[in-house]
Amino acid sequence: MSFAAYNAGPGALRKSRAVARQAGLDPNVWFNNVEVGAAKVSGLTPVQYVSNIYKYYISYRLAAQRLEAGGKAREGMGAAK
Repeated sequence: MSFAAYNAGPGALRKSRAVARQAGLDPNVWFNNVEVGAAKVSGLTPVQYVSNIYKYYISYRLAAQRLEAGGKAREGMGAAK
């Protein structure tokens, strides 16, 4: 929600949450809820912005997990010597 407010403004986020609530969606959940209202209020720009940030977050998190797992595997190989 904070990224959407940063991109579209806090007023637009408030309106988006109200639109989501009126549509029977959860005003406290972005994906498939408030993003629907945001698309109606502000267009697709904030929706795409939040989506892109989330994709980068997932990518970096997975990369960090792989690095961590690789380090643990190397440690285990060293102990077997």
